[in-house]
Amino acid sequence: MVDWGAGNYERTAVELEPAARTAVEIAAPRPGEVVVDVACGTGNAALLAAASGAQVIGVDAAARLLEVARRAAAEQAVDVDFREGDLLDLPVLDATADVVVSVFGVIFAGDPPAALRELARISGPGGRTILTAWIPAGPIDAMLSAMGRVIGRITQAPPPRRFPWHDADAVRALAAEAGLELVRTTSHQLPIRDSSPESYVAAGREHPMALAVRPVIERAGAGEEVQEAMTAVLREANEDPAAFLVHSPYLVHEFRAV
Repeated sequence: MVDWGAGNYERTAVELEPAARTAVEIAAPRPGEVVVDVACGTGNAALLAAASGAQVIGVDAAARLLEVARRAAAEQAVDVDFREGDLLDLPVLDATADVVVSVFGVIFAGDPPAALRELARISGPGGRTILTAWIPAGPIDAMLSAMGRVIGRITQAPPPRRFPWHDADAVRALAAEAGLELVRTTSHQLPIRDSSPESYVAAGREHPMALAVRPVIERAGAGEEVQEAMTAVLREANEDPAAFLVHSPYLVHEFRAV
């Protein structure tokens, strides 16, 4: 179980901000519309939507990240109603939202059908829902796969089965069951930067997901092996010999409530 309030998710949130900006631009919230940012983290999408004049609710299960988001809202002088809650039981009334946004949040739901039903429940008639999802390709995916291979060898367990959020046909079918119509899917690239591949991998040790698997890795004495396997992938893929730059592909799914 990942504790998203642990470690240093703030660093990742900064990295993901361009994807949040893309999602909000596609959502195009209008002044006065109600926007709900689901699994909002430190509030990237919520803050951008609030700056457009929308009435924004941000929901996340990690109380610490919500405090970070509230401080950011105060600094930016925007009004966002941040609420602690689970994405499978959102603290939002039925048919409240004109727009629902989730930037790499709903894709981590343990029960994808239930998660989409919740998004449909809070959406008003014709409400727009925008979800971002990683495509299992590119250097960051390869880096995580390298780590996964080591963990798989240590634990002798197959990797967990996850819903294919990158598969538009699978998403369309699941959404239809929930009461959402998938109207468009577009592809995008997220630039990932750091001073070096080594620095990026070292900083990633404080990501909540890395912290969740660290005890298994450390018990097996495989920490150095994991770090080197991940770093080797990024060295090979690096686009900037003077620093570190790669691009991670992702999708934006656009839905309408039906």
